[in-house]
Amino acid sequence: MKIVGKKIKIEIVHEDEDLLVINKPPGLVVNRAETIKTETLQDWLENNLSEIKNREFPKNWQAQIPAEFKSEYGTPEEIFESRTGLAHRLDKDTSGVMLIAKHPGSLVNLLRQFRLREVQKMYTCLTHGKFAFQKGEVNLPLGRKQADRKLFAVVPDGRPALTKYEVESLFTIFNLQKLISDFEKSHGTDHNLKKKRFSLYDGFSLVNCWPKTGRTHQIRVHMAYLKHPIVGDVQYIGKKRSKLDNLWCHRQFLHARQIEFTHPKTGVKVQYSTDLTDDLLSTLTYVSF
Repeated sequence: MKIVGKKIKIEIVHEDEDLLVINKPPGLVVNRAETIKTETLQDWLENNLSEIKNREFPKNWQAQIPAEFKSEYGTPEEIFESRTGLAHRLDKDTSGVMLIAKHPGSLVNLLRQFRLREVQKMYTCLTHGKFAFQKGEVNLPLGRKQADRKLFAVVPDGRPALTKYEVESLFTIFNLQKLISDFEKSHGTDHNLKKKRFSLYDGFSLVNCWPKTGRTHQIRVHMAYLKHPIVGDVQYIGKKRSKLDNLWCHRQFLHARQIEFTHPKTGVKVQYSTDLTDDLLSTLTYVSF
């Protein structure tokens, strides 16, 4: 494990001359945009990786370009320039394993694997409620919500989306006394906390999800559709439960735990994983069997 960066500290899970695997921290925006004023992952890559900053690519990087590559969306160099090596993305408040290419050849190779759904990803989330079935799948199309174009929903004319899931653990008890104790230590006595509507809670499930498609907010929307929204997900959970969740889980409980793909140079399947972050582990101390 190597931690790199002055302002932003990022754990490097694996690195070689072709790619980088990192453990993205929560709160970090991946892509640059005019509306983003803070440092993004793209900025971090250009500031901390000399190969990307100086565009120092291996001499034989072209060998990793897929034979069927077509330049209708730009040359490999142009694609790399626009993406800064990012093979995929995670939401700002989602933590976990991310895959980054260090040159144009490995990037277009990895993008092809994502497009053909050859990359396998596993996420872990804590959801509200108890699942009737311990494993299953959600195969429902997703599209933007008409009422709020920043959000997504299950819509008949949406893009195909498939998520497989399996419950890892079921928690039936919420430790309200621990929350009150912790809250009073940091904020002082708050009698309103005891009056909050914790009766809204009806157990929690720690769930592993395998998205077979890569739609924006896919796992979050599919879990919410099953009436098991992700704890701390303010956009898909509803106002009442969102206020309660924020007292003990300060972001959506969603972590990219594992990724498997074919290495663009060796052709060998590789797998990398990351543990739940400290803040998510702390959140789990409020629930029990």
